[in-house]
Amino acid sequence: MKKQTIFDEKTGRKILKFYMDGCDCVAPYMYFQAFSADERYVIFSSNKTGNFELYRMEIESLETTQITENFGKCYNYTCFDQYIIWNDGKRIVCADIENLDRTVLLEKENQWTEITAGPAISERGNWVSGLYKNEDGRTGIVYKKLSGNQQISGTYPLPQECKKISHLLAAPSEKLIVTFNILPDMQNNFSLPPDKRARAWKLDVENETLEPFLVMPAGFRATHEYWGHGTNNRLYFHKKTVPSWVPTFISSIDINGSDYKEHFFSEKRLLGHSAISMDNKLIVSDVQQQKENELYIINIETGKSQILCWPDSSCNPERNQLGHVHPSFSPKGTYVIFTSDRDGKSSLFIVPL
Repeated sequence: MKKQTIFDEKTGRKILKFYMDGCDCVAPYMYFQAFSADERYVIFSSNKTGNFELYRMEIESLETTQITENFGKCYNYTCFDQYIIWNDGKRIVCADIENLDRTVLLEKENQWTEITAGPAISERGNWVSGLYKNEDGRTGIVYKKLSGNQQISGTYPLPQECKKISHLLAAPSEKLIVTFNILPDMQNNFSLPPDKRARAWKLDVENETLEPFLVMPAGFRATHEYWGHGTNNRLYFHKKTVPSWVPTFISSIDINGSDYKEHFFSEKRLLGHSAISMDNKLIVSDVQQQKENELYIINIETGKSQILCWPDSSCNPERNQLGHVHPSFSPKGTYVIFTSDRDGKSSLFIVPL
């Protein structure tokens, strides 16, 4: 791994660039965690070998270690405490970040073709969950309790219409509550009743209740949701105007689907992806404007914001996710990490706060 210290041309902010020549290095999706709990290591994906694999980088020494073989994905992994948890399609695997000793948490059963999504981690409840697909195309939730004397695991088959699912998330609650999107997305069809236009559905696994959860009023759609941390049982999301996208709002609802709040809005900038700090005080958001995009740091209590820096990533659809910024905070709030392909290949950028 190589490191370069740069200074943002517009804000003067110091930024650390981490890269490997001739390949893409990609930070995780914004609602996943890139850093170990002590912020010593960063986990990222790279196609250095020609296939996307997971790597561990020690920030100070730049020592970089390949973790997986035949992973094949940019995302589907997260740090949780001092562990890295990932989904390779057949298993959800947990490894100690320090010594890389591995444990298989969930494994594909014979009737499943693959585990298509996850890991979704419930921070307070210590649940891990994923999404499986059967040979007949049906999907369901697979889950396991990560702590406690009693080993709890199981599956929850989803209704027939839930054949394609995205954005599986676990609420930070004691019991397992997950949210997800049912595709195709019907939010822009305002002739449909609200429950048919839901961006996210909520499943309470213990009570076996599945209900539409995140529904926008006519003229708006919701995207890129994520949960708060600790006891903050709120789901944050981007509320976008249809069809113009702007104004765009960063909003939230509580775990009951009520108490709607707006935390930030932009009249002209295409706010795309955001993440919340572990203390639930700050939000960092990118902008999906091709080749000219900034990062905002937003104080949730006051609503005030500042521009952190300009990633200026391509946001080119032909680059798929490799051109997206997807910013997030480190556990202690020491850093913001993001991806940018401003120099041609995707690199990791870490901003000390």
